[in-house]
Amino acid sequence: MEERNQQIIVLTDFSENGNIALEHAIVLSNILEKELSLLCFMQKSDDEAILQQKMQAIVKAKNIVAYTNVLKGNFAKSFNELVPEINAVLTIVCFNNKDTKSDFHPARLLKMFHKSRIPYIFVNNAITDASYYKKIILPVDSTKESKEKVLWASYFGRFNDAELKVMAATVKDEYLLRQLNNNLKFIKKIFDNFEVNFDIIKTSEKQHTIDKAAIRTAAEENAGLVIVLSTKSYSIIDMIKGPRELSIITNNENISVMCLNQRDDLYVMCD
Repeated sequence: MEERNQQIIVLTDFSENGNIALEHAIVLSNILEKELSLLCFMQKSDDEAILQQKMQAIVKAKNIVAYTNVLKGNFAKSFNELVPEINAVLTIVCFNNKDTKSDFHPARLLKMFHKSRIPYIFVNNAITDASYYKKIILPVDSTKESKEKVLWASYFGRFNDAELKVMAATVKDEYLLRQLNNNLKFIKKIFDNFEVNFDIIKTSEKQHTIDKAAIRTAAEENAGLVIVLSTKSYSIIDMIKGPRELSIITNNENISVMCLNQRDDLYVMCD
């Protein structure tokens, strides 16, 4: 079977939130030169044919080309099976933070995406064009996993001429400091190689606060996106109250947040 071109998934609930997510996805598909796949959840009471008709109506109204897919049963399992099937590389969703029972509540979405092999962007504000993604904030700490965010940041620099601002945390331990400096050297090497516009800022923020500091900086400097790592293993508290990144993606500044899972087999975007 011939492999499909790489796709960006956009989740819709047929509300204004779904429209916001689609606008972001359209912009990102143009920046990254990827195809679109509209995706919705199917509840037991839903008619799949009607859901497909509603998505096709959206595609027609927006005058775009997009595939349409329906998630059934166990949404997390179905989603992870769909990703390689359609050759997806990124997911876009606008969350519903008001209804805790909604499948689009951020805590529920994070659980669904927890084992995803592709990054997912939570958006919460309307945009009109690619200028929104002209500045990207990349918080960095001493963990080796922090390097995983670098390639995705570079895509925005390479394909949208975005300014990349690297915010380095402060560590006192000598071993952690060496690890942090190694990460920064790696970032500089990658960004220099791709000839992107970047700046490395050493902050006074500690490792556990650097992501929230990145949100504040993004708001102050009108950046469109902050890239963070998701929690690798959920504790009991994470299962009850939500993981650390929940407060990051539901930030009051409405900054879009890209999350990458900490795993060694993430799918890579072809460029």
